[in-house]
Amino acid sequence: MKELGVINESQGEKIVALTPKNVKQLKAYFNICIEKDAGLFAGFTNEAYEEAGATIVPTKADILQYSDVILSFGTSLVNEKLNNHKVFIGYYNVINNHAIITPYLNTKSTVYSLDLIPRTTIAQSMDIISSVASISGYQAVLMAAEMSPLVVPMVTSAGGTLRPAKFLILGAGVAGLQAIATAKRLGAQVKAFDIRKNTKTEVESLGASFIEIEGSLESEKAGGYAIEQTKDYMDLVAERLSEEAQIADVIITTAKIPGKTSPLLVTEETVWKMKPGSIIIDLASENGGNCALTKKNETIAVNGVTIAGPVSLIHKCSNASSTLVSNNFTSFLLHFLKKTEIKEEDDILRATKVIEEGKIVHQLIISETNNL
Repeated sequence: MKELGVINESQGEKIVALTPKNVKQLKAYFNICIEKDAGLFAGFTNEAYEEAGATIVPTKADILQYSDVILSFGTSLVNEKLNNHKVFIGYYNVINNHAIITPYLNTKSTVYSLDLIPRTTIAQSMDIISSVASISGYQAVLMAAEMSPLVVPMVTSAGGTLRPAKFLILGAGVAGLQAIATAKRLGAQVKAFDIRKNTKTEVESLGASFIEIEGSLESEKAGGYAIEQTKDYMDLVAERLSEEAQIADVIITTAKIPGKTSPLLVTEETVWKMKPGSIIIDLASENGGNCALTKKNETIAVNGVTIAGPVSLIHKCSNASSTLVSNNFTSFLLHFLKKTEIKEEDDILRATKVIEEGKIVHQLIISETNNL
């Protein structure tokens, strides 16, 4: 039976890659070791893991020494010795951060990164990007509500009636749809825009108004993601969204293109036209941001408008985040076991394998990492 190890990432996202519930599910297939306090900040105690059937080990070195397969949400093992045959499975965000895989090069390591999971029906339960995006969209609304000088719902009191806040959600993928749903539950008036016309039905089903701007490009090969647009179309988008931004109290932007710079949806000129007290939460800041003035991982103020560019919000509800991503890891592990036992590599394993025996094997990464 293979040895499965889970490392402690409490110094980073405070997310744990495997919860006690999933330990119970996997203990028939693995002997499972958990680094001490790996789940503590997410609300999962060492005792809970032991009751589920795992062994608690004191250090990361123990995990690396005794485990055949090692799970981590996103921690790169920069200062560790990786000279044995090990399989690392994580959510490394390699498309946007090639350097994270450097420690595994020229070793005997094999690395799978779940941010590369294909968007297919069979891989749906492994779609960690959707899990992370869902929590991010939810947290973005709570963050905006806390920062805004307004209340979100309509409030009637002895002092009069306060109108509901106006939210503008840009991008109607998983994060955007969750943001719409959360803002509506809080009582906001919500409008949303996405260049993909087929998102209109989903947006309207959540009670938001869909902003239609004709002329977008779409591709069936994009796997449900948006693709790059023409300059003329993006100029048209900027003009229309500028009009909407000037009446919005909160803008939440979520538009991303995998491996590309985030599309510019809120120009500097638009920010200067917005109402003082308005809030922009830019969830695309890691790839440059949807707002021209966004600063990655910073919150700034411009002419009375507050612009936040958080790279990650999921640590704010680490228990819920860990629960979702642990389910994704478990689904992937069961698929991995099934395929490796019969020595068959399918589309899912091929799409997510970044390194094999210390060498980059993913074609997209090879073409972009000549300097590694």
